[in-house]
Amino acid sequence: MSSLETASPRAGAALPHMLRAALLTAPLLDELTTGFFVVALPLLRDTFHLSYAQAGLLFTFGALSSLLFEPPINLLSDHLHKRIPLLAALLVLVGGYLLAGFATSYLSLALALVALYPAIGTALGLAQAILIDTAPQQSERTMTRWTLLAGIGDLLSPLTVGLLASLGLGWTPLCVLASGIWLAALLIVAPQRFPRMRLAHDDAEDALVGMLAGVRVALHDRELLRWVGVILLATMPDEIFLGFAALYLHDQLHAEPLAVSLVLGVGMASGMLGLLALERILPRVRGVRLLPGMALVTLAGIVLMLAMPSIWSAALGVCLVHLGAAGWYPLAKAAAYARLPGRSGMVRAIIAIGEPVEIAMPGLVGLIAGQFGLGAAIAFLGCSSLGVLALTLLPGGHAPTAR
Repeated sequence: MSSLETASPRAGAALPHMLRAALLTAPLLDELTTGFFVVALPLLRDTFHLSYAQAGLLFTFGALSSLLFEPPINLLSDHLHKRIPLLAALLVLVGGYLLAGFATSYLSLALALVALYPAIGTALGLAQAILIDTAPQQSERTMTRWTLLAGIGDLLSPLTVGLLASLGLGWTPLCVLASGIWLAALLIVAPQRFPRMRLAHDDAEDALVGMLAGVRVALHDRELLRWVGVILLATMPDEIFLGFAALYLHDQLHAEPLAVSLVLGVGMASGMLGLLALERILPRVRGVRLLPGMALVTLAGIVLMLAMPSIWSAALGVCLVHLGAAGWYPLAKAAAYARLPGRSGMVRAIIAIGEPVEIAMPGLVGLIAGQFGLGAAIAFLGCSSLGVLALTLLPGGHAPTAR
């Protein structure tokens, strides 16, 4: 076997329906439970008497932990059966949320997030890899459904926090609920039959050489890097845009908090409707061909927001931004996976190279807003659509072959 050979499903491998459904639900559970840390941040702050700096550093610790642990885990996942590391990641999530819920100090709370961030990244990455590797011909529809379910989790998280808060329940019950959710996922996934994998039987040294050679090949694949660029740009009109759009509506257009919430809620609903429509038309058209048109819709939304500064035009602009940008991530991620069939871990490792930029992006947008105004910050985020246009209209590249 070549040292570059990696894990791939045997011919004819198929996922049991229960396992496929459980794996496809992972992004919903992720957004639901990780959203507790964001939506319930006031509860967390009051429970541990945190300063603003301490609260912010918790998320930084988690992000740095992911940056450190996830790339090697991704690379190794191509050379290992995925069942054991997936179950291990789910088990860490069960324990990590319990640790966060029953933490007695800032240090133990920080340790919980340091464990939770790479665990959720690993669980999601492996779930996604199994879905893609066992049905590569359906990757665009799979990723569209994945993103749609993540959006549903986004909506459920604040509703869940609000429900528990109305019952007088605080931070610990919230974390116990999150732990129970992941325990249920673990108990559903554990007894399922996973597809058998073909694995390279090289020794450790050959496996390391193979991984490094694979990374070199992937980093010279211009087509793969094109889709990695689109994936990175897709973060800009997402949560970052939501935050600064809220500030723009409130500070520049003097909208009341209720109006701001309604505009953002309708915008998120537009994005979900766009994903539903995309999922329906994908069997008839190759999704990546739609990306330039989607980028133009997003750009039109940004221009409308800035050229006609009123609540109604801003609301329509926000809807267009979400409608156009909703499909960027799933279509680009599916295209990236298609470049390296059976090596989904390698794809995720290459994508992770852009994570420092993603981590720094909110701060950069904040600096632009502080220096040049919120309009400039919105315009900067809108430049992502120009980037997607450029990347998707470039002539196709060709993957280099391993020597």
